[in-house]
Amino acid sequence: MNFRKNTVSVLAMLFCITGLLLTGCQSSPKAENTENKTAEPAQTATTEAGDFPLQTLDGKTVNLSELKGKVVFMNVWATWCPPCRAELPDIEKLYKKMQGKPVEFVMLTVDEELQAARDFIKKEGYSFPVYAPTGPLPKAFETQAIPVTFVIDANGKIVDRNEGMANYNSDEFVAHLTSLLPK
Repeated sequence: MNFRKNTVSVLAMLFCITGLLLTGCQSSPKAENTENKTAEPAQTATTEAGDFPLQTLDGKTVNLSELKGKVVFMNVWATWCPPCRAELPDIEKLYKKMQGKPVEFVMLTVDEELQAARDFIKKEGYSFPVYAPTGPLPKAFETQAIPVTFVIDANGKIVDRNEGMANYNSDEFVAHLTSLLPK
């Protein structure tokens, strides 16, 4: 009887763990392989990005409004999120490709401990700037899943929103981002 009880307990635990692993860190079925999903411009109505404070990994505070006049690529991610981690190499390539252009990268970590993000970025050798929110995100940036990426035009309007992992280093996305640059 005790053997049967243990077997049922182990099977129930394995079932729960499998379910958790399959859901990843998203509540929607958006987790896809970045090799198969190319980031494309979203067909959404523009929304004012507004303003909120961000903290750099070295403790400085920056307000989102300070970036107005430039295109902003904002990716909300965490070190504990496998789809987030999977798309970061493509974002690093995009970041390097866009250097020298009026594009700001805001890699917004939602890790509870900033040290986890610091350690991860250093270990992986990423050079893009990482920030943390200093409070709740404004309504326009609320999401039920990560990673989520927003593109804000030079006028401070959110023009793209993409939930789930994608390849942001594709020719199509680079052309789209370039088309948003101020003339």
